[in-house]
Amino acid sequence: MIAFVFIRVELDQVSKVAYQIMKIDGVEEAHEVAGDIDIIAKVSARNIDDLSKIVFKIREISGVQGTDTRIVLASYFR
Repeated sequence: MIAFVFIRVELDQVSKVAYQIMKIDGVEEAHEVAGDIDIIAKVSARNIDDLSKIVFKIREISGVQGTDTRIVLASYFR
């Protein structure tokens, strides 16, 4: 399963947090973005339990204020 985790981060901690997120198994990509979300991480997991463990690891990183997870139901490619 694929999910996107939207991550809110403390001021001036975005790059540091993104670097730490990329160390977590299952995180495929991390993107710093503009707006009310600071980082979007693309996560690959075998099942909902594994996804939950990855999200909790992200939440444990110093500087992370909160997360919002979206599970992909279907993907379309060009």
